[in-house]
Amino acid sequence: MAIYRGVNRMADHEVLEKGEGGQHIILVNNLSSFTCSREHACEFGDYILAVDVPLTKIFFHFGLMSGVLQGEG
Repeated sequence: MAIYRGVNRMADHEVLEKGEGGQHIILVNNLSSFTCSREHACEFGDYILAVDVPLTKIFFHFGLMSGVLQGEG
């Protein structure tokens, strides 16, 4: 599943490996906020991180609890 995160400064992240075509492997916290909407991620930064994550690694999805955290989509 592809999920996205907007960031303003890539220099704030620890780059573990630089790949071809601007693709990098970076270190993020073990609990980081992402969205399934690329457009929504654009609202949070100039750079968009796109990540492929197995569903078993997703801790919380806002649709699981109706009426709670609706702004967190």
